[in-house]
Amino acid sequence: MTKEEHGQGENLVVVFRAPDEYVANIVRGLLVGENIPAILESHQMPMYDGVMKMGEGYWGDVVVPEEYAERSRELIKAYQEGGETEAE
Repeated sequence: MTKEEHGQGENLVVVFRAPDEYVANIVRGLLVGENIPAILESHQMPMYDGVMKMGEGYWGDVVVPEEYAERSRELIKAYQEGGETEAE
């Protein structure tokens, strides 16, 4: 993501593009565990079973209110790198 992209709602910002629903739920759980309200926005259409994922290249987005975006990205980056966060 090169520019800040907004989710489906006022003041919601995309902080992570999830390759599948499993990873999306892990990332959402990470953020919620840090008291950050996070929402999953699936780009899938149930009756087409993965067609959108093939076309877009990802399952969907994890979005948070704009004021939590920077902290969310820090947590996600630390998680992906296997490192610790400031809170630990």
